[in-house]
Amino acid sequence: MIYLVLIAVSFCLSWAGTAVLRRVLARRAMLDQPNERSLHTVPVPRGGGLAVVGTVAVLMIAGSAWHNAWSHSLFLILPLLALMAVSWLDDRGSVAPVVRLAVHLLAALTASFIFLPTQMLFDGALPFWLDRMLMIIGWAWFMNLYNFMDGIDGITGVQTISISLGTIVLIVAIGLFGAKLIDPRTGIYAAMLIGAAAGFLVLNWHPAKIFLGDIGSVPLGFLAGFLLLSVALQVSLIPALIIPLYYLADSGITLVKRLLRGEKIWQAHRQHFYQQAALRQGRHDVVVAWIIGGNLLLIGCATAALVAPWLALAAGITVTATLLFQLHRMAHS
Repeated sequence: MIYLVLIAVSFCLSWAGTAVLRRVLARRAMLDQPNERSLHTVPVPRGGGLAVVGTVAVLMIAGSAWHNAWSHSLFLILPLLALMAVSWLDDRGSVAPVVRLAVHLLAALTASFIFLPTQMLFDGALPFWLDRMLMIIGWAWFMNLYNFMDGIDGITGVQTISISLGTIVLIVAIGLFGAKLIDPRTGIYAAMLIGAAAGFLVLNWHPAKIFLGDIGSVPLGFLAGFLLLSVALQVSLIPALIIPLYYLADSGITLVKRLLRGEKIWQAHRQHFYQQAALRQGRHDVVVAWIIGGNLLLIGCATAALVAPWLALAAGITVTATLLFQLHRMAHS
């Protein structure tokens, strides 16, 4: 019940905040102008992530104040606010890549203290310092992955809902199986994210009336990464890998292809599988619908990983390969 209440509250706050912010951004001419790398044809207000992530931040602060429980949440709230500030500046002008990367790594380092020293990604197979270093680098990389994958209407909101829903499904499934429970605060944060992302999607669904901007995609990548790491550290690494497997595959394959072509991988482009499919089809929503279907199947595979991890991983890889093939087919049909 608490999940449903939080989803409803965050949905209303995010929806209302996004609607107001859209008008403010338009009046101040804070627009994303079309260019040769974009998939939109008219200027669109950019910076809607302020309402989405702001909703989550406000609810986290309010909940911590209500229960006087700052020791846990501050390790998330402070890095989140720092990421919002730097990303907002980047949306308005240009922040040096080295500065962005430093803030992303510092945010991941600070937030890593939320986890217990006994909670390790590789179950003690690596020294603690190496395990944590890989986790921090991976977390910072995931924030940037989230930003790079924010290339068509609705995709980041859908992915955020998918990761958050997958986390809640795993929490419920673990409770039914009678196994060790995930920290209940993880589910609470996931519910906040579902509502906030859904509220934004009302105006970001194709054709989008507002875009997230870096202030949305980077902090959302940070929060989604936290949910996945919570699953990996408290349950198992395999279900945490399965849930975002499509995002990992599309971004990873595209990155390798661009590296092999000698391209500057930090520059904007439209070469992802989903971008090529949307470009060919002329419809973002059709592509995102396929991603929704694939993500739902991946959530099912992640849940199955609680009892048959390697079989579930093989199934997740099959689902991801099938989705990539379908997007490739759509891009060339």
